[in-house]
Order: sequence, then structure tokens, then C-alpha cells
Amino acid sequence: MEKATLETVVKRLDRLEQVVVDMNQQLSLIVKELLPNASENVKKGGKVTAFDTQDSEEDANIGVKIIEGIVERMGYPRDFDPGPIEELHKNMRQSGIRAEDNEFSRAIIEERENRGAYDEKSNA
Repeated sequence: MEKATLETVVKRLDRLEQVVVDMNQQLSLIVKELLPNASENVKKGGKVTAFDTQDSEEDANIGVKIIEGIVERMGYPRDFDPGPIEELHKNMRQSGIRAEDNEFSRAIIEERENRGAYDEKSNA
């Protein structure tokens, strides 16, 4: 992993903030479509609660509907099944995608390695 300077950290945080803003806007649009009668609080990004839905059946399925809406907007059919994660990782490696090349993946790998070292110490 490259040595982070203050300048690179600021740039990375700026990119991350923009991604969060974009994702929040997209999620808000999906929630507005799925809950046309939602309260103003929800329309402005507030939490979706049972009071914001039409009936108890809708309450139980709102999370599923939101996820389906996100997946559909990404271009995947509602019945899309990515399969086991191990198979996905194998296919990615075969396609030349390396987790080490992605800064978020590197951080996850590093954390797993650190956790493994911690687990080994506590089991010793």
C-alpha cells in the first residue's frame, strides 16, 4: 500500500464524500418512487419508519423493495443471483481483476490479516 500523504488522504476523502452524496441522492429517488405518500421528513432524507408506509405488508417488504429498486437501476434483473462469493472471487481473478489494486479491498485484506494475527496471539 502506498504511503499516504496529507494531500492524498484529502483527495480520497473528497472522492468518498462525493460518492456518499451521489448514493444518498440515488437512494432518495428510489425511496420517493416506492413511497409516494411518504412524509416530508422521508422525502428530505429522514429515516423510513412504519408510519411512512401504507400498511403492515408494505412495512415488512420496504427494505426488499428498496434493494430490488437499486439492483434494477444497476441493470440487473430482479431474480439475479451472483452465486457464492468464492466463485465470484475466482471469476474476478480469472478475468484479471486484482483485489490488491483497489484501495478499499486492500484495506479489507489488511484488516483480515491484522485480525488473523490478533486471533493467533489470543489462541496462543
